[in-house]
Amino acid sequence: MRKGRRPSVKGQKTITGARLSEPESKKKKKLVDIHQALNVDPVDVETLRRSAISEGGLLTDEIRRKVWPKLLNVNVYNLPPKPGRDIREGHKDYNQVLMDVQRSLRRFPHGMRREERGVLQEQLINVILYVLQRNRQLHYYQGYHDIVVTVLLVVGERLAIALMEILSSHHLRDFMDPTMDSTKHILNYLMPILEKVHPELHGFMQRLCCTERKKY
Repeated sequence: MRKGRRPSVKGQKTITGARLSEPESKKKKKLVDIHQALNVDPVDVETLRRSAISEGGLLTDEIRRKVWPKLLNVNVYNLPPKPGRDIREGHKDYNQVLMDVQRSLRRFPHGMRREERGVLQEQLINVILYVLQRNRQLHYYQGYHDIVVTVLLVVGERLAIALMEILSSHHLRDFMDPTMDSTKHILNYLMPILEKVHPELHGFMQRLCCTERKKY
């Protein structure tokens, strides 16, 4: 009795290969779209914005360094000067910023040398205080440093200042008021949005909130 023929291994590889290549195909298309958007005059900001918020984001730090300034309309040839040490003298937020930055070790790449991390932490303090000093209407909040370090690690100190000035004055403005009134108002929308886009996570959060309330 002849044994049944086993499925072709070669065929399996082809099927598997096709499935694996689909994400790569999307990635290559996105790279082409971003490249074309950057090289038209004027820059196709809408395509860059769609690429940034789609799955996978802007893919690499090299691309982010090119795209972020375009999205925020920052002139990379006219950046703020590097802050001096005197920026820390008498600044009302210095001590709080220092404590937050010292607790931010996990936000730096694993395996980074202590000396290199120390330099970046000093730059992180400088960027935050510089933005706050130049924009007196803005008020520091805990967690702001997490946003700043994300930008700093990608673009460096001077460009980070320019980008964070725009972000802080517009996108993050409501979170930088003297009180949390505006923030509380925005947070009211969190659960309805979560329920719409991710019902499973919304249910988990609801159960978690109920559990926490019962403790008290």
